[in-house]
Order: sequence, then C-alpha cells, then structure tokens
Amino acid sequence: MFVSGTRVLYVGPLVASKRHAHHAAQIVMAPQGLDIEDGANGRIHTRAAVIPPRMPHGHGACAHGALLFLDGDDVASRRLSRDAEPRCETWGRDTLDVSVPRHPTPELARALMASILSAVDLEQPPEPRHPAARRMCGYLDGSDPVNLASLSHEAGLSPRQMRHAFARDVGLPMRAYLRWRRLRRAIAEVEGGASLSDAAAAAGFADSAHLSRVFREQFGMTPTQGLSSITWRTLD
Repeated sequence: MFVSGTRVLYVGPLVASKRHAHHAAQIVMAPQGLDIEDGANGRIHTRAAVIPPRMPHGHGACAHGALLFLDGDDVASRRLSRDAEPRCETWGRDTLDVSVPRHPTPELARALMASILSAVDLEQPPEPRHPAARRMCGYLDGSDPVNLASLSHEAGLSPRQMRHAFARDVGLPMRAYLRWRRLRRAIAEVEGGASLSDAAAAAGFADSAHLSRVFREQFGMTPTQGLSSITWRTLD
C-alpha cells in the first residue's frame, strides 16, 4: 500500500470482496477484467471502474490490478459524490488503458496515481497554498494533541475563518485532515511492531475499536485484514 495525503494505492492480487460500503471513493484497475456488483444486485464485467463514496459494492478476484482509495472529503472524491449513481452500469470504464506495474517503486506508485486520476478526468493541477494554510498544516503535523484555540492563534484567524481557509486551501475539511493524520500515525506504529491497542493510543484514537471503526470506514476492511499481510509505504 502506498499512502499519499488522503489517497491510498494498492497494487497486487485483487481478492474478491463481499458487498460493502466505505467513506472513500474507489477506483479499480483490473487489466484482466473482473465482476463488480452494486447494492441492487446489478453486475458488470469491466477492466476499470470508478465507485463513488459510500456506495454499496463488491468485486470479484483478479490476478493483478490496482485499487486507488480517495478519502470521501478529498476534492476528487467530492466531485464524484456530486454525480454519484448507485448503479454499477455507470461505474464501468472498460476503455481505460492504464498500465499497472507488477512491483512498483514509490516513484512508479506516484506516477500510477497520477495516471489513474488523469485517465478518469479527476486530476487537478495543485493550487498555491495560502501561508496561513501552510502554518496550520505545520502546526497540525507537529502537535499532539491538537489545540484548536492555539491553532487559530497560530494562523492569525478566527476559528470560523480558520476552518474555511483550511478547507479551501488544503482541499478537505480539517476533521478529515486530522482523521488521516491519525490513520497514518497508527499505520506507521503497526508497521513498526506496535499492537493495535498501542498504535491506537499513540495515534490519538480512543481505543483499538475506534481505530478499527475508522479504518473500516475508509477501506472496507479491518486493520487486521489491511495491515497483517500488506506493507504500507508513505509517499509524502
């Protein structure tokens, strides 16, 4: 798994999944093709699909492919939400032609993310980040726990202005940024050998059940399923 901001890329064998829904949007790339079903028992066979956030779905197995998860509050994911359709017939992108490398390096993973988003017309050029937003991100990344009053003072903005400026310039609400910050910290702790309970505590979750709930909401799987046999690498 490769983590970049609020986006997570998996490359490898695609294991069949039962019908589920999660907070993240999901882009499926399966060069050999696979079946995808929706919440109303609709089914398609396709080499690629774009599944909007919170839509019930399941998919078959494929020997090799890629899954790109976009947090539900990510700017690209929000674009998908605006035109979301619950029927899988609208998700298929069988004509997409994106090469999925077998053993991607971090550089190839970054390029693959960009290629997938460009192919489905979701990539956007980065916008300049306001100095206040940079200060807020620096504070959030370096503070544990986060004190919103101190953050407001650091940014030189009122709490309301702070939340608005952050969402506008960073591309997602502050609560989503903090959620991903905690998730990434927990993932790093587990990769370093910590138990789920210790990782949850270190990352600021109430307990391991809280971590499990947020992890499942994002990826449709438990931390045990997602972390036990998969290596996670941070790209930024």
